[in-house]
This record gives sequence, C-alpha cells and structure tokens, in this order.
Amino acid sequence: MMSSRPLGHSGQRGMVLILIAFIIGLGAAAFMFKMFNASSLQVEQDEKTMRVLGEAKSALIAWAVSHPNHPGQMPYPDRNGDGNYDGYSDCFATNVSFSYSFLLGRLPIHGLDPNCNNHGITVTAALGADFRDATGEPLWYAVSKNLVHDYNGTGANPIINPGVANVATDWIEVVDRNGNVISNRVAAVIIAPGTSVGGQDRSSAAPDAREYLDRIVRSSDGVPFKNYALPPLEVNQFIMGEDIRRVGANDTVFQKPYYFNDKLVYITADELLTALEARAANELKNALLNYYEPASGDRPNGRGVGYFPYAASLGSSKDYACVASNVVGVLPISSVAPADFTCNYSRGGGLTSASCSTGFTNISAIVMRKNNNFTSFSGACSYSGRDCTCAGAGSCSRGGQTFSCNALGSCNANFNGTVTFKGGEFTSANSRCSLSCTDVACSGAGAGSATRTSCVDPVFNTGGSQLPTWIMTNRWYDYFYYASSRTGIKLTGGNKTNVDSLLIGTGRSIVAPFSVPSKGSAQSRPSCAINDYLDSAENANADQIFDRQNITRTPNYNDHTYIVAP
Repeated sequence: MMSSRPLGHSGQRGMVLILIAFIIGLGAAAFMFKMFNASSLQVEQDEKTMRVLGEAKSALIAWAVSHPNHPGQMPYPDRNGDGNYDGYSDCFATNVSFSYSFLLGRLPIHGLDPNCNNHGITVTAALGADFRDATGEPLWYAVSKNLVHDYNGTGANPIINPGVANVATDWIEVVDRNGNVISNRVAAVIIAPGTSVGGQDRSSAAPDAREYLDRIVRSSDGVPFKNYALPPLEVNQFIMGEDIRRVGANDTVFQKPYYFNDKLVYITADELLTALEARAANELKNALLNYYEPASGDRPNGRGVGYFPYAASLGSSKDYACVASNVVGVLPISSVAPADFTCNYSRGGGLTSASCSTGFTNISAIVMRKNNNFTSFSGACSYSGRDCTCAGAGSCSRGGQTFSCNALGSCNANFNGTVTFKGGEFTSANSRCSLSCTDVACSGAGAGSATRTSCVDPVFNTGGSQLPTWIMTNRWYDYFYYASSRTGIKLTGGNKTNVDSLLIGTGRSIVAPFSVPSKGSAQSRPSCAINDYLDSAENANADQIFDRQNITRTPNYNDHTYIVAP
C-alpha cells in the first residue's frame, strides 16, 4: 500500500536536482543539435562553393581552348576602373602603362566590354553562367601576364604553344597555409571571396579587391602572403589558406587577429596546354585526312591524294620541305611546293667562296668561321667571336680580313675558313661538304656542294588541307611528331596495331631539373635527335612502335599519341 506521507526535505532536494540535470541536459542537447546543424550547413555551403569553383574552372578552360582566333588566350578580368562590376572583361588600353592590377578582378561572365575597340581578341561568348559562391558573392579571377593580349602596349597577342610553359617569369604562384609552393606555373586562379571579414567594406558601388580578398600574416616574420590586391602589385602570389572558423586561438602559425575565408581553385599552364594540344591535334588530324581522302558528305574538303604525305626532317626551321621516302619527322607544312637547290663551296689560294642557287630564300644563313675573332659587321651580317652569320647582303671584318655576301647569296672571304649553310634541309652533300642535321658544313682545301632534292608530293598545307591561322601563328606544328606507313610498314600505337598514320604531341621540351628517360638529360630544340622530342625509350627507338595514348604525363614524360587512321 502506497504511503501518503509528504516527501522529506532530502527527497525534495533530490527531485529538484534531477529536474535541474534534465533541464541542463536538454539545453546541452539543444546546443549540440544547433551546433551540428550549423556545422552541417557550413559543410554544405563549402561544398557548394567548391562545386561552383570547379564549374567556373571548367568553363574558363573551355572558353580559352575553343576560341576561334586565339586559342589559349584568356580574357582580362572585370575590373572596377570603369566604376562598376558589370560582368564584362575590361580591356587594357594601349595608351596606358601596364599594371599587374589589370590582371585581377571579377570573373567576366558576359564577354568583352563593348567599349574595348583595341583589344585584339574578340570575347564572343560568356562563360555560360553567373558563377557565385554559397554566400551569393560573384567569383574573382586573376590571370597570368603570359596569356593576355597587349600586355606590353604593342598590340600583340601572345604566342601560346607548349613552349610558353618554359617561360620562367610571370606565372602566378599558389602557396599553402604555411607558404609552401603548391605550383609556381599557374595560368589563372578563381577565388570565392565569401562573406566580409576583418572590417572589409563592400558597401560602395565598386569596392577594391582588398574588400573581397583576404591576406594572412605569418607569425614567424610578420610578412604577409602577397597577391594582386596588395602592394607590391608585381608579386603575383595567392594562398590556399585555412578558413577563419578552423584557426583556433592556440594556432601559432599566423598573426592574430586572423581573417581569412577565401576559397580558391587554379589552372596550371600544363592543364591549359594539354587541352589546347588536343584541339591542335584534331586540326592536324583533319588536315591529314583531307589530304588522303576524296571529298565526301562528311569531308567536303577532301583532296583524295590516296596516301599520307612524306614527312619533313626533324630540326626543320626554314620551309619544312618533305623528304622523299621519309615517313617520320615533322609535318611538311610549307604552303608552296619546295624548291630544289644547290649550295657550292670552294677554298684555295687563301680565298673562300660560298653561294646558293636560290640565294637566301631556302636557307636561314651562311656562317663563316675564321681562326680569330671578328671585330665589326654591317648589313644583314653579325658576328659572335670567330663566327660571322649572314642572312643577306652584308659583311664582317677584322683588320684587312673580310667576309661579305650580296643579296643573291654569293659570298667571298679573303682568308681560309669553314662555311656552314644553315637550315637548308639538305638531302645530300659531297666532297668537302657533309650533312649535319638540316645544315651542311664545308671545310678544307678544294670544292664541295650540297643539294636539296624535294619530294614530288602535292603540297600538304594548301586547299582543303589548309591549316588554321592560329596553328601557323602559334607554331603548333613544331610540337607534333608525325609518322605514316606509306612505305608499307604499319605502325603500332599502344594496343592499336596496323595503324596507317599517327601524331605524337611532344609537349614542351623537358629541361632541368628533370631529364627524359630516352635521353637521360634535358631536351633541347630544334634538334635532329628524336629523343629531344619524344620522351620514352619506346617512342625514341625508331621502330615504328609507340606508346599507348593514355599514359599519365609526369615531369619527365609528356608525350601523347593521337591515332590519325584507321
């Protein structure tokens, strides 16, 4: 039977304590639930921001690669110099001194500012979306000086091919929270600014970059990481820093107060160039197929030659003439039929003469070497130590000794010397002359000669096979190795056999501190050595068997095989 006596004081205190504990527990649970929800919301926001950054990166690469006139060139940002952020790329006027601040602004989403009359690059299409981070802020964008039009006020467009990746300066540098370099060959960065922190004021019509982009100061030396938004403006460095919510009071790496919530993605020069190479390969492949195949519904420019062209020699630098029976090398991109010509050499009685039947038209220069240094020059000649190089009418002298050439390519010296005919892509030499890559070197008493006998193929780079202007202007043909089975030996590209024609994108020349497996040292171009272009032992052993297409590119391997046919 239950007692009806009231609880004593101790019992009442126990119930109160239980009630208090319950209330505290309920509050703690509510607080933890609120914190969990806030944390989950923040994770969702960060994920959304990074997703948008990735989409913007893909759109920017696609825009640059697909540009009809200047593939690879990137737009200027949308800056506040015109008093607003309107989503249009703001050009750099030729009558204004260049500043690195021109390379930082919001990501342009609408195309080119209609007032840009001298930009030189038509920004014909928007990136496709109004990219904003999870807080609703438009994305920001910084671009390398190496990839924009007219940065030096000359009205020029940059030459963009794999060789630009070896340019030593003016790439953007991205560092981690400790200042360690993640990449120092960055083409562009895209930044989500997040909410304002640390007194940033975004209330004006067009606030400066510093009101959006953040900086971090190291505790060790008090030096801030640099970016375009902060002096000195020539330091193009951006940081993938730690979010303000994740840096506790006991974090000694950074000075306090700590204000940073930028999110960043970047495009390396190699990422951009890999995508560009695929487009260039497709253009070259189509030109080869147009040459081979007859006109049809899907190939209206087909010429129907019925075979792939013979190749020009590696190391070509003058007219890229095809060589009969040469099935490997570089594409014969000359737009006119190559000429046959002969260069002659003679030495005797203290006199040396050299001449070419087509003058300087089919060679790069005539070089004379004497036994002591030249001291003066004139006209189209110049000297470096003992070598006098003439590309037209002119002379080099030392005292009474003179080497001179006229415009017709006839040269004479009143002393004994060694002559080199440069860049003639010769096919034979005799007597006192010998072939050396695309050059011919002649020395010793007596006479000698060298000849270039061209193949009789119809010109490759004409008619329906005409290569796009941007391929020629940016010299993409120098970055592809070409092979065909025209002499009856089929090719192999990885696991694909019986191949009739293929191209290998050679990428940039690999230089120090890396070496290529096929050579064991850095590459140097132009060259007649295959291992200065192709990186693996398989590709460089001249056996008509080449690596598969999808080998991962590394710092000492950047070949990529493209099958042309079948």
